[in-house]
Amino acid sequence: MNQSTVNVLVAAFLGLLAVSVTVASILILLGGKVYHKIPKKARPRRWFVGIFFSYFVLFCLWFPAWFFYPHSFTAHVLGLLFAAFTAFLGAWYVLGKVGAIVVPIIALVLWIIDTYSEKREARRR
Repeated sequence: MNQSTVNVLVAAFLGLLAVSVTVASILILLGGKVYHKIPKKARPRRWFVGIFFSYFVLFCLWFPAWFFYPHSFTAHVLGLLFAAFTAFLGAWYVLGKVGAIVVPIIALVLWIIDTYSEKREARRR
């Protein structure tokens, strides 16, 4: 198998994967029969699917614009949107991982601040 055949097969596979992800996301977002056939415990939250589907759509708009017209205004605007969305998802992931560690510390700090402010108010009276 030569290199061009491999490239065509990879492109066809990625195209088929993109179509199947799009169809599955739309069916889940519509909340119809397909969504209700998924067992309740295994159903994804529709807002979660919506966020990642919109990220995929933004990528599908940004990548061709960046590839074919890298210095155009559209490519720059879509690139900024894509970078902001990527930063949002990255921050969301990091806060989700670190949140379990940080939440007790934040609760302790808030408790200390609340206790200190109550003592301060009691002294003023």
